[in-house]
Amino acid sequence: MKKTRRTERTVEIHEFYAIRTASGSLPALCAECSQGDAIMLVPDHAGLLSHVPTRMIYRLVETGSIHYREEPNGSIVVCVRSLLAAHSQSS
Repeated sequence: MKKTRRTERTVEIHEFYAIRTASGSLPALCAECSQGDAIMLVPDHAGLLSHVPTRMIYRLVETGSIHYREEPNGSIVVCVRSLLAAHSQSS
């Protein structure tokens, strides 16, 4: 009789990102998220962080699928938490 061995391993990966702004201030928090700890970033930075194309982010903003805020200068910032949730639902 031949005995076989089977080994299982579990790998857990944690990623941390340091987000710095030119002014040194902290990113804005999303007022619509219930936890109160979701950050808001410009679409380009949110796309890099979440691996979502910037064009898709603008589509999600246009359909109201993610939280966003328009700044006085006309630019927008998007909620990274709602972006990740919307992207995972569409995948």
